[in-house]
Formats: sequence, structure tokens, C-alpha cells
Amino acid sequence: MTLNRVRSALTRAVPIVALVTGLSACYDDPFSPYWDRGTYYLSYANNRPVPTIVSGGSAPGSARIEVTRGSLTLRRDYSYKLLVDVREWTGTGQFYEYTKVFAGTYENDDRAIWLTYYEPGDYYSSSMVANWRNGRIEVAVPGVDGGYPVLCVFD
Repeated sequence: MTLNRVRSALTRAVPIVALVTGLSACYDDPFSPYWDRGTYYLSYANNRPVPTIVSGGSAPGSARIEVTRGSLTLRRDYSYKLLVDVREWTGTGQFYEYTKVFAGTYENDDRAIWLTYYEPGDYYSSSMVANWRNGRIEVAVPGVDGGYPVLCVFD
């Protein structure tokens, strides 16, 4: 094979390799149109493995709020559902369980998504920003700890 033939073959191969690399990079982007949307499960709340106490005392009989589990479902039609299960303990040892539910639409912006939602009685939407980091989705979920958000990490 002559040097000109080798150069010619490399000239054709380099653009093909670049195209394949570019397409595979788009496919790996979690919020690209090619990503297989699905359900992610809550693994950390405020940087601690779930279930965990997010506020209050850890001693028996103390008032506290625990995050027990949750999920985030992203759908191809750009709708979502976010659930966070909470157990609220009183000082007398009684507890109440409820689920914080958010649903609406989302928009993606590179490795971030904007999750829109409506509070009861509001005419205008609010939004949460979720970030894709190292194969996980991180989002500060409002109102889980009373009026305060809780950083939730979904795998």
C-alpha cells in the first residue's frame, strides 16, 4: 500500500469516527431526546442514605422528620412525577406518614432540567432545578422539612 492510499483511507476514516463518537455522546446525555427516560429512586436526603432524619432530634421520643423513600419518574412526553415519603414524629412518640407529590412538565437544558409545579391555590407555576451528576439526579425538593427544601439524590 502506498503512502497516498494510507492518507486517503485515514482522510475518510477520521470523519466517520468523529460522527460515531458524536452520536454516542448524544445518546449518553441523560436529558437528550435519545435518553431512555424512566424511574429513579431516592437514595440520599441531605447527603445521608435514606431512610434518614432530616430535622429534629435523633433520640427516642423527640420530635423529628424522616424521609423514608421516594422516586422521580421522567417521561418521554416531558411530564414528570416526583414523590417523597415523609414520616413526622411528635414528642409523644406518635407519627404521621404522608407523601409530598409534585407533577408537571419539565424542560431540559444540557445537564439540568427545570421541573415546573403549582402550589395549592397558586395561579403561577414554580420550578425546581434538577442536575445530572455522575449518573445521579440531584434536586432540592421544597416543603419536605416544614417550609424548607431537602436535597434529594435519585439513582
